[in-house]
Amino acid sequence: MLYLFKFSFIIIRFGLRLVFVRKKAEEHAIVYLQCMEEKLQGKFDDATFKKVVKSHSVFLAIVNDAFTLLHGRKTNAGEQERSINYFICSSIFDNFFDEKLLGVDQIESVTFQPKQFIPSTFDQKAFLQAHLFLLNGMQDTEDYFVVLRKEFDAQSASMRQFDKAISNQEIQEITFEKGGNAVLMCRYYLDVQPTKEEEECWYQLGTMIQLSNDLFDIYKDLQHDNQTLAVRCTDAYAMERLYLKQVYAMKKNIAALPYAENSKRTFSISMAATYALGLMGIDQLKRLQQGSTQLPSLKLLPRESLIIDMEKPINIWRWIKFVYHFGKLSYTSKQVS
Repeated sequence: MLYLFKFSFIIIRFGLRLVFVRKKAEEHAIVYLQCMEEKLQGKFDDATFKKVVKSHSVFLAIVNDAFTLLHGRKTNAGEQERSINYFICSSIFDNFFDEKLLGVDQIESVTFQPKQFIPSTFDQKAFLQAHLFLLNGMQDTEDYFVVLRKEFDAQSASMRQFDKAISNQEIQEITFEKGGNAVLMCRYYLDVQPTKEEEECWYQLGTMIQLSNDLFDIYKDLQHDNQTLAVRCTDAYAMERLYLKQVYAMKKNIAALPYAENSKRTFSISMAATYALGLMGIDQLKRLQQGSTQLPSLKLLPRESLIIDMEKPINIWRWIKFVYHFGKLSYTSKQVS
């Protein structure tokens, strides 16, 4: 009962903060992007503009604030500005690869030799300005570039996911490195010195965010022949075991954090609120499998069977159940049905 009371208080506060912090962050990001457009005399395409605004506002309210609260405060103004610039970089970085706007050598050049790169388009100018802003405000650029190199290599390798001959093991390595390092980079934008366990939490959260995205994007990825672990999944229970391995690794690191129990409990629930989306995706696959040894062919299923509408009350309720169960500091392998 004590945990239920504390959970209820934290999740209600979490929900209220999510609404108000997101709204303010969205407004800030919109003004920031418009100022950049005016300064650089160009325009973000609508999809990129919306992606930056949404990604920043959600990440700030759910992830950044969770990590800074471990250190007794909310994310400050400087950290918020870095967050916007990170999502400018990451969104355009994805465009460079996905839309083949630059060759791999050129992407490597603008990423690792930004001061020597001469931009010729608005996207290149915006990426360069945001990238240099982040680097100029960073204390530990040497370690940051190690993580950035891993992210670049994983992003480059992800192009092989359109090859049907790619192995599941290679897909997993790309997925974990791409997602893990993309989120781990964000720890360098906060004015805190994280413990080793905190850094592990950043990375593990990234692996689960990437897996969650792939689980929610099954239908889209099937249309584009993008080979992901979710698209390749033939057994929902095997996918669950893989995912829970990351969950329990994170929970082990949370337990080892050198902070007060209340702080760790709030952090644990905040992390669960994020990775519970992946558990929702797996739960959907388990329902499709219906206790059989294998899933039916995902290619033959209608779109509505593969889409998870998080606005439906039943799905919100399932999400709350997952967060409640996995948000506990003391945990077991008992699953939520």
